[in-house]
Amino acid sequence: MITPYPFQMECVEKVAKPTLPGRLVADDMGLGKTLEGILIDCELRAGRHYPGLGKLAPPYQRPTLIVAPQGVHDAWSEHIQLVHDNWDTEAFERNIAIVDPKRRQTLSDRLKVKPLPCFVIVHYEALRLMPELADIKWFHIICDEVHRVKNRKAQQTQALKKIDTFYKTGLSGTPADDKPADIWSVLNWLYPKEFRSYWKFVNTYCVQEQTHGKYGNTFRKVTGVNTAAIPQLHAQWAKWYIRRKKADVAIELPPKTFTTFHIDLHPTQRRAYEQMRKDMIAWIGEQEETPLVAGQVVSQLVRLQQFALASVEFDGEKVKLVDPSAKADRLVELVEGNPNESIVVFSQSRGMVDLVVRRLRAKDISIRPYTGSVSKADRSLAVKEFQAGDVQVFAGTIAAGGEGITLHRASTVVFLDRAWNPTRNRQAEDRLHRIGQLRPVQVIDFVARDTVDMGRLQRVANKWENLLWLLGDKRGVPGEMTLQEMAMHDAVAMFNN
Repeated sequence: MITPYPFQMECVEKVAKPTLPGRLVADDMGLGKTLEGILIDCELRAGRHYPGLGKLAPPYQRPTLIVAPQGVHDAWSEHIQLVHDNWDTEAFERNIAIVDPKRRQTLSDRLKVKPLPCFVIVHYEALRLMPELADIKWFHIICDEVHRVKNRKAQQTQALKKIDTFYKTGLSGTPADDKPADIWSVLNWLYPKEFRSYWKFVNTYCVQEQTHGKYGNTFRKVTGVNTAAIPQLHAQWAKWYIRRKKADVAIELPPKTFTTFHIDLHPTQRRAYEQMRKDMIAWIGEQEETPLVAGQVVSQLVRLQQFALASVEFDGEKVKLVDPSAKADRLVELVEGNPNESIVVFSQSRGMVDLVVRRLRAKDISIRPYTGSVSKADRSLAVKEFQAGDVQVFAGTIAAGGEGITLHRASTVVFLDRAWNPTRNRQAEDRLHRIGQLRPVQVIDFVARDTVDMGRLQRVANKWENLLWLLGDKRGVPGEMTLQEMAMHDAVAMFNN
């Protein structure tokens, strides 16, 4: 049995109304949106209100579809068990069906047999790979990390919008994932008639500028939010949107503190970095006859980031991060100097995570990787062993480990580099800073001097400011910076000087 916090029940009371077909729960990361989603489902079913079927229809006449990142399927299953604690083992196995990416046909066959499970849990990729999901009229669709449908043209987004359901719930600490315009696709899914036009939304709520393309063409680029119009949006969604930050609810969470470790690149790294920066062509190691070319801006930034992380081997096809690595050296010092401290490490690069794993295991330090190449079973085991204290270091990519999992055994998280997307950075930080954390969380950024690392921090800070306006977060005194913003400001100032 699980006892919800009062603020979680306030969420249910506000948005779990049979008269509301859709709702968006944007509570801060770490406040327990998984439980809120299940409680909303219970409240809707308690009313037994099936539009068009009558108010006294059986509670589970139609199932609930839960769409969530693959890494958190077990967490959803466990929370369902805690809420529905009257179910025995047989009922649990009968009432919950989870997609297996390697055996989707098994779930497809199960959905052809009546009665259907009460809960069906799938990942976002399954939406386009399992068109049969649209053959079922669902009672309720819950989309966890709903910002994943931000791309209105993506196949999985279009597939989701074709699935018919009585009720919809979106869960995300930052439903506007990267740009203010990203939230339109989420709103369009929840209320397609109210948010029919993407460009009407952008023209009303976003600031744009004309940008000239490479061949003389022009296009509009979203650069911020129209702060004068945002209150209109907040009024429009007031009945079915809810967002509380950690500081706003009656829950005692320790603070987050931000520290920047400035690191000098190893001479080998510096030479390669400067060559890439100047020419965007690097000849590496024994492959001097094979140029590594970064012809586009995005590719250039990725390559520069790799060179700021570690040395690089290039075989003509694949890039591998190897020693020497100044950041890996500093991380080893940090971990060895704190042998009794559980530490989480994040990087954008899977190759850097692999390098860190090799380095720490060579020192007989227990570490578990969490990347897209790790199997679902091993990822679940990595979280369990780390939370149990059987492993000292948890090393993951921001993309794979930044959503849905709980790592609050640790109070120190190290970012070897940051994502350009501010939401993903914040989500990764809050794997530690969530309900159950008893100690202040220290967020450490490893920033390589005179590299792309520093400019990246400022760009991320500027993006985050726009998203705060859009989501309706409380803002401090004009001009007052948060601790994180001050750390970023200091890094940029040092770079500029």
